[in-house]
Amino acid sequence: MFSADNQDDGTGPNTSGTFSFGTRLGLVFIVETASLSAFLVASLLGYVSVDHYPSWQAIAQVARRGSIGWPSHIHIYFISLLCSDLLLSISGVMNVRWVHEAGVIEGSYCTAQAMLKQMGSVGVGLAILAIAISTWGLIVRKWKRPSSPRVALIVVSLIWIFVILMTTISLAIHKSKGNRFYGNTKYWCWIRSPYSLREGIALEYGWLWLTAVINCILYIPVAITLLESRRRNRSLETLAPEGERSMQTMAFQMSLYPVIYMLTITPSSVARFIQFARPNNPPPFPVSAFASVAFASSGIFNVLLFSITRPALIPRRSRQDGQSTPNNRTITSPRNSIQWRRRTEECADQWFLPLNDLSDGAKNGPRLSTIRISEEPPFQEPKSSGSSMILHP
Repeated sequence: MFSADNQDDGTGPNTSGTFSFGTRLGLVFIVETASLSAFLVASLLGYVSVDHYPSWQAIAQVARRGSIGWPSHIHIYFISLLCSDLLLSISGVMNVRWVHEAGVIEGSYCTAQAMLKQMGSVGVGLAILAIAISTWGLIVRKWKRPSSPRVALIVVSLIWIFVILMTTISLAIHKSKGNRFYGNTKYWCWIRSPYSLREGIALEYGWLWLTAVINCILYIPVAITLLESRRRNRSLETLAPEGERSMQTMAFQMSLYPVIYMLTITPSSVARFIQFARPNNPPPFPVSAFASVAFASSGIFNVLLFSITRPALIPRRSRQDGQSTPNNRTITSPRNSIQWRRRTEECADQWFLPLNDLSDGAKNGPRLSTIRISEEPPFQEPKSSGSSMILHP
């Protein structure tokens, strides 16, 4: 894919009309995969935004109270991952022009494709790295509380500042020298020769490989910790506390994202190693096309994985403003004023009620029971007398 800068190798400034039918067909597969990925990622971004963020009426109420409801840190990292996947998918869709032209034509369109590909690739890797570090801290280091959403926002902001500056500064430096940094790399646009090897590793593939190595280092102790916890509970014939089981489930599902990442970058990494080792004998186009299809599938796999892991990673917000969900319950007691307390280490929309404060007929022992409730004003003592607790669905 990265060859000498001459027309004979297909890396000249204008190779229109030189692609064979097989090459154009391979690019069509890349465009189709990238189009599906872009559609799914954009749809999921819209769904997550609408599902998580409150209505304008709720925003006005929050403004009057002077408080802001922050999303979870995983929510923030995942949105950053989706945005990077979207940029990567758009760069793949842009290959449709090379199919039409039967070749690559350097210019602003070509430069935009190369920059989007670089920003998306590095952004995906760094978002996956942030998720891996968060998982490692929760499971191995036993962080008492998840990472602060404000910290996650700072991390994500630094990621995007880095990828934007990395591409724009590289473009500006080489443009001032009269050299074309982004250009034709035979089948599409990226960092062109003679900068492909050094700058390609330093500005993109080095970050992808570093992320993959750190993921392996971090998830080995995570897996060992989870296995030891399960083995210990089995040997003691006890059931892990609900909070611990929820955390283990979340950690396992979060670890699937780096697995998907490793699977999608492996073909591209193999093709790149071959290219770097044998610059005069690059891998055939089917190998490069398969690697690009796998890389473009990152968004598809992340969206499918999200549909499975969403309940554990990003709990659904409770409806407010008088609305209720099917799982909500309103609890009233004519005799006792039930004291509620919120456990901040657990999910934000779960509340805990000591059962030993209930009537004798309702309690089963001095333990905690998880009950999901709606955001409603405190109940008032009913005027009529009674002795039973009423659960209204």
